[in-house]
Amino acid sequence: MQQQNNQANDNKDLHPIITLGFLTAGTQLGSSLIQRMGRHPILLFAMGATAGAYVYKNRKEILTEAKHLKQQSINLLSKNADSE
Repeated sequence: MQQQNNQANDNKDLHPIITLGFLTAGTQLGSSLIQRMGRHPILLFAMGATAGAYVYKNRKEILTEAKHLKQQSINLLSKNADSE
């Protein structure tokens, strides 16, 4: 958790264009990797099993983050409604 916070702080120092470039490159790389692995049924099954194990292991953190994002969305929508 501390490592993620340090990484988030390091990313804040980067220019937004650089961050966008990293995100774009990562998305393209991930997309091509998943497409290649998806052609093989055993690898596709392994990807699903790995994703399931990760979600099961981190389910409490995922639910906490989802609740936090929900609250942020409600706050943002209420601010927008108040400004109109």
